[in-house]
Amino acid sequence: MCASKLFASVLALSLSGCGLYVPEIQENPFDRNAGQHLVQDIALNIRCEVQDAIVGLYAKNAEIDPENRNLKWFDSWAAQVALTLTTDEKGSVNPVSNWIPVPPPVHVFNFNLGGTLSSDAFRVDKISSFFLVSDFKKLKACSPQDRNRGLFILENDLKLKEWLFDTMTTADNGNTPIPTGVTGPFKSNVLSHEVKFDIVSSANATPGWKLAEVSVNQSGNLLTASRDRIQDLIITFGPADPAWTIDPITKKPVKTSPSLSIAASNSMLASEIGNAVSNAIENSSPPRSF
Repeated sequence: MCASKLFASVLALSLSGCGLYVPEIQENPFDRNAGQHLVQDIALNIRCEVQDAIVGLYAKNAEIDPENRNLKWFDSWAAQVALTLTTDEKGSVNPVSNWIPVPPPVHVFNFNLGGTLSSDAFRVDKISSFFLVSDFKKLKACSPQDRNRGLFILENDLKLKEWLFDTMTTADNGNTPIPTGVTGPFKSNVLSHEVKFDIVSSANATPGWKLAEVSVNQSGNLLTASRDRIQDLIITFGPADPAWTIDPITKKPVKTSPSLSIAASNSMLASEIGNAVSNAIENSSPPRSF
């Protein structure tokens, strides 16, 4: 019993916490403020991405239509942003030993002993934001100095502006119906842009010993650890759908905060469900190694 307890303790210590605790969102686990700064930088970068795309669209369109008459329908639209940060850490220990009681070259008996201990810690963080196009078109593009310059979602160009320009070109050419109002049949029109990064890092270590009668860890990996970070950003444009409700005190109808139309909301929800299913399937696989 003491031997088994000692064996389990050694295995647990060998994992060094990988997969045993809630993962840190930042890459440096020793910098407690890094997580806060990372979230703030990502939120600012996403806001600037939406703002620059809308401001740039109206500025580009004004070159051929100074009053932006062909974008009047877009004035009443809104953007729903969903950011999902998934962090998955896995760790495993797999010691293997082979005992040969009779020294070589006479091999009459050998005894193999092995064991496996694995752990998996999974974390999902979500940020959802809602913006009105009419609010952003009054602003200027973000200053380049304010944009974050980094990898993945911190990249200073997530191609949203390019996507808006491309889709508006199809509308101008008549290939995509242009909504004539927020209450008409074209209220179901939706524009969606998704960017996804999957960053995987892994490591393994296998120290081995070979004695006269015992060999330890001569094959396989003793320690294996991996960290998988998935950054998924979904930006959905659609008609704003202000709803009316009855005030419980005055008993009069009041307008609530605007939201996306039903079609746009359903499109956003479907994208988030698909993303969640994809991440669940991917993270059910064993740790990757390179």
